[in-house]
Amino acid sequence: MSIAKAKAEIERLAASGVSIEIVNEGTQPYALVRGVAAPCPPWDKDHYDILITIPLAYDLGSGLDGFYLGLPYKFDGGEHNRVNGQVLNLGGSQWKMVSWHYPDGKGFRENVDTVETHLVHCRGFFSGRGAVNARA
Repeated sequence: MSIAKAKAEIERLAASGVSIEIVNEGTQPYALVRGVAAPCPPWDKDHYDILITIPLAYDLGSGLDGFYLGLPYKFDGGEHNRVNGQVLNLGGSQWKMVSWHYPDGKGFRENVDTVETHLVHCRGFFSGRGAVNARA
């Protein structure tokens, strides 16, 4: 299994000024993205760090899906219903899984989508655009 393609995509993003790097929890790689903008309010901060899981079979066509949000956070004075997954401890910080998936029939597309396009998708979570962002 290899993530060479993801590493190259992340290196290009970092070279363009995006604060992104690969971090590992055991053998599982993640893209750590610092300073993702969020509207404040309803978010309690104007920037968040996120983790994107990089599948070990990324080079073989396994796509990206969802992300982890750095804790703590507040949305509208409480919790966002999409921040509802497992908690991950990594690098001395806690991260909570965000259920932020592509719309049905429009998932991550091999040889079209990249770490960069997935990051755009993740940024949409904070502004409430794209995918399904039910807040009820």
